[in-house]
Amino acid sequence: MKVLKSLAEVETAGLSPPVRDAAREVLGALIAAYEEHGEAYDPEDDGYVIVVEGGDEAEAAAEVGYALTEAVFEGGFHERGCFVTCTLHNNQFGISWVIVDSPRLDPAVRARLVAECGEGASP
Repeated sequence: MKVLKSLAEVETAGLSPPVRDAAREVLGALIAAYEEHGEAYDPEDDGYVIVVEGGDEAEAAAEVGYALTEAVFEGGFHERGCFVTCTLHNNQFGISWVIVDSPRLDPAVRARLVAECGEGASP
């Protein structure tokens, strides 16, 4: 699991190119949305990206305080071999998820993600 709160962290996280690109896109969009409204992005107030590479779901759960099987995923899609989605904690703070679709991913978590992300992801 990787917690990414800046674009510099994305670049130095050692992620494979497709996963790195997905994380960069998600975090870049979040930062740009705040800038567009004249505000500065603050990961502690606004949220950040968590990359789950499969097999580290328990570590991710410890970070956010809930199991991924219990997460309410919003607006997800599947591309670049990853599920990309978010969980909103309140009107401002959310966790953006980049979850690698791999055989090591917990089948229960994968089933939830497939259900949330629609037909773009197949079992």
